[in-house]
Amino acid sequence: MGTDFPYSSKKDSSLLKWTGRHLPRNVFVFLLMEGRRGEGEMIRELRWNDFNDLADDYYSYFEDLEEDPEFGLVFPFKRPGIDEEAEWFSSLYSQILNGNAVASVAEVDGKVVGMCDVHRIRPGTELQHTGLLGIAIRKEFRGKGIGEQLMRETLGRCRGKFEIIILDVFVTNKRAISLYRKIGFREFGILPRSVKRGDRYFDEMKMYYPLD
Repeated sequence: MGTDFPYSSKKDSSLLKWTGRHLPRNVFVFLLMEGRRGEGEMIRELRWNDFNDLADDYYSYFEDLEEDPEFGLVFPFKRPGIDEEAEWFSSLYSQILNGNAVASVAEVDGKVVGMCDVHRIRPGTELQHTGLLGIAIRKEFRGKGIGEQLMRETLGRCRGKFEIIILDVFVTNKRAISLYRKIGFREFGILPRSVKRGDRYFDEMKMYYPLD
């Protein structure tokens, strides 16, 4: 099977080695057997071989942050290495297979340029009916309606799996807030000084979307 595995870069190798060590064998074999990316798709489910594009997308957001100190994503203090990205991606994919997450991606000309995902909050508890949504789009593809398509597709696929979807958004991110309201999210509070970036603080708006 090794010669048929469609990954050869350093990023793929890191993902494969981490997954082989940490995922159950049946899950690992399933991932190895997944097919290659299709062509001509726009909004679709996350696939195992999207890792390279998503890692590239994520690293591009650090460049966005350098250009815009108010960029509305929450970042780690240290830029993660590719092994850490492989661990994150493998964990996300495992959650999807276990029914605790949903993820959709936007693909343009064969490349993934954005993702929207929902994670179950504390599976196995009285909070598991609630999902936390996150979304990010590469800079050059923002303002083209891709974010709205991604969110609507992802929310549609959450039906029957979650009852309430919540999200956090910087109060300074007026464009995102307008989109979320258009889709149907409702504000239920603001957490002052929620994010500390250097010596600056940012408030975050809390929003929810009922699926029933």
